Amino acid sequence: YYITNNLSKMGDRPFIVGFSFGILPVILAYFKGWLWFPAELTWENQGFLILCAIITFSNYLNEYLQWYPLQYSKFAPEGGCPARVGWFIMYSTPAVAYFIVWNYLGAPSSSYDLLMLGLYCTHFTKRCLEVLFVHKYSKDCLFLTVIEIASFYSLGAVATAYCLHRLSGPDRNSFLDDELRVKVGLCIWVTGQLINLVHHYILSTLRSPGSYKYIVPTGGLFGLIVCPQYCGELTSWLGFGLIGYSFGAFVNYVPMVAYLCARAHHTYRWYGTKFDDYPGKGTMKLWPWVY
Repeated sequence: YYITNNLSKMGDRPFIVGFSFGILPVILAYFKGWLWFPAELTWENQGFLILCAIITFSNYLNEYLQWYPLQYSKFAPEGGCPARVGWFIMYSTPAVAYFIVWNYLGAPSSSYDLLMLGLYCTHFTKRCLEVLFVHKYSKDCLFLTVIEIASFYSLGAVATAYCLHRLSGPDRNSFLDDELRVKVGLCIWVTGQLINLVHHYILSTLRSPGSYKYIVPTGGLFGLIVCPQYCGELTSWLGFGLIGYSFGAFVNYVPMVAYLCARAHHTYRWYGTKFDDYPGKGTMKLWPWVY
C-alpha cells in the first residue's frame, strides 16, 4: 500500500503489538486462575489447541500478509449475492452450527451449558438483526466470500461447542461458582456488545440515502481508533471466555484477535490513502493508545 504522509507513525504499529496486547488478558486470566485447563490433555484437547494455533497463524498469513484475504466491504469488488442475504447467512450459520453440536452432545441443560449456549447464540442473533435493520451496504457480496466466512465462523462454532459441552468435563457447572469472574465476564461481554452495536449504528448514519461515497467516521471511539466495532467484538469474545472459564471458551477469541488485528491494520492504511486528515495523529487501529 502507498501511505500518505499524514498517516501517524505512532498509530501504524506492527501486528505483533496488537496481537500481544490482545492475548495479554488470556495470559493474565490463566495466572489469576480464571482460565481452566484439564489436568491431562487428551488427544482431543491437544487437537483443538493445535487447530486454534493453525487458524490463528493462517489469519496472520492470509489477512495481515495478504496471502488470501477475505474479500468483503471496501476490500472487495461488486458481487452477485444480495448483501443482506449474504451477511444473514454468514451470521446465522454459526449459531445453527453451535446449536446442532450442543444438541448432538445430548442437549446438556445445566446452568453452565444453557448460559454458554445462550451467550453464543445471542451474539450472532444480534449480528443478524444488525444485518436486517442497522447496516447499509454499498455493494453485493461475492458468493465465494459468503461460503468462506460462513464456514470460518461455523468451524469456530463447532470447536467452541464441542470444547465447552464435552471436553470441559462433567463438573463444568461448578465453573459458575466463582461469582466475581462470572460477573466481570458478563460486564465485559455486555460492554463489548454495546461498543460493537453503537459503532455499527454510527457507521450506518454516515451516508445520506442513495449515497455510496465513503465518509470519514466520527463520533464514539472513532477519534481514538479506526475500527471500534472490531474492538467491541473482541471485548465481547473476551467476556465470553472469562464466563466460560474453560480453555474452549477462548477458541474463538485468540484466532479472532489475529484476524481483526490484521483487518484493522489494512483498514487503517486504506483510510490513509483516501483521506488527507484521517487517521489523525495518535489515532490507532484497534486498541486505544496501543495499536
